[in-house]
Amino acid sequence: MSEDIRFISAGTLTLEGLAELFTRSFEQYFYPGAVTAADLARRVRVEQIDLWRSPVLVVDGEPAGLALLGLRGTRAWCGGFGVVLARRGRGLSHRLTGALIEYARAAGAEQLSLEVLTRNERAIRAYSRAGFRTVRDLRILEWRRPADAPPPDAPPAVEAAPEVLLRSFGRLHPVRPAWQRDLASLLVRDSLSGLALGPAHAPRAYALLQAGADGSARLMDLGAESAGDAQELLAALQARYTSLISVNEPTDAPATPAFDAAGFAEADRQHEMVIYVN
Repeated sequence: MSEDIRFISAGTLTLEGLAELFTRSFEQYFYPGAVTAADLARRVRVEQIDLWRSPVLVVDGEPAGLALLGLRGTRAWCGGFGVVLARRGRGLSHRLTGALIEYARAAGAEQLSLEVLTRNERAIRAYSRAGFRTVRDLRILEWRRPADAPPPDAPPAVEAAPEVLLRSFGRLHPVRPAWQRDLASLLVRDSLSGLALGPAHAPRAYALLQAGADGSARLMDLGAESAGDAQELLAALQARYTSLISVNEPTDAPATPAFDAAGFAEADRQHEMVIYVN
């Protein structure tokens, strides 16, 4: 007996129901994928996810997977893709990928992008089969100060309001950042602090961070005129925090080599893949 397979819009589900489906779809993934309705609502706002343009896979009347679609003009992005554990291994990911592409095309997008861990070979095969091609890699980078090491001397840097620093976003980002770190996301993120080299209205480099209570910080954005300026700013951050993490640093960005020079280690890596849909 064949399965009844169809697709519905994620906007027809409650946020609670969608969060449960997202969590189930990321069961046994490389990283924890559990989300709450509040988490999902935040992502919808920050990443411009259009739930009405996001397909949900339904098998025999039960939601069995989803693909979240972000939209910015003619650009589209997949912000989460998965099939529930009990339905995996049946070729449904290929069907879901096809639906994602069709939803993006119907929304008027010209290109659709996504990120996939380089070690997730099964997903890479599925996306490649659908026509996606890798355009660059994105690095997940971590640094931790040794427990017995004192804070290094800090280069001069000034605290500044994120909204002021973001006026220099275009000038300090010659290469387009990953979707989650592009200007549209940063403008609506909460709880960011800023640090800059030079005057806030025209910095040589700046960083936007989310600081933790334990002395850690997550880099949400780093822009710089040169790799040297980026390394100087990273040194200022290393004097202020005991650990730092930066997710999705493009390998083709001029400032990215500064992380290696500053002692950051590559914790993981993703392919950024793109398909042209119109």
